[in-house]
Amino acid sequence: MMTESKIGPMEILLVEDGWTDARVTIYALRRSKVHHRLTLVRTVSEAVAFVRREGIFARAPRPDLVLLDMMLPDGCGLDVMEALHSPTAIGPDGNGPTTVVLTASTDPELRRRCDELKVHDYMTKPVREDEFMRVVRDHKKLMIHTTPLMEIATV
Repeated sequence: MMTESKIGPMEILLVEDGWTDARVTIYALRRSKVHHRLTLVRTVSEAVAFVRREGIFARAPRPDLVLLDMMLPDGCGLDVMEALHSPTAIGPDGNGPTTVVLTASTDPELRRRCDELKVHDYMTKPVREDEFMRVVRDHKKLMIHTTPLMEIATV
C-alpha cells in the first residue's frame, strides 16, 4: 500500500463589489501560479448564501480562503464573517475558511470587530501585491501540511 498526499486547487471566495479591485486580485492570483479556483460574488447576500450553501449556491464548494471587502452595496462584510461560523462553512476538520479582509476603511472599531470574529489577516487598500501573495502562499502551505493523506491501494 502506498500513501500519497492528495490536494486539489485552493477554493477561493472573493467578495468584492468593485470591478477594478476584483480584477487586480484576480490578476495577482493568476500571476502567482497558485493552483486555485475562484468564485466572485459582489454582495453580502450572495456571500452569505454561498458560505451557507443556499439557493443557487447549494452545490458550492467549501472555500479554503475568503477574500472579503467590508463595504458592500447591501451591508457590511461583518455579516459574511458571522456566516462563516455557521455549520455549513465549517469543514470536516472543525475549522472554517481562512479569512482575509481587504478594505479601504481605517476604522479602529471595524478592526476590533474583525479581531473578535477571528479574521486571519486584515489588509488596508490599496493592498501591496507582494504582501497579498504572501498571505495566499502562507495559506496554501498550511493547506498542504494539514491535508489528510489519502491511502491508495496497489495491487
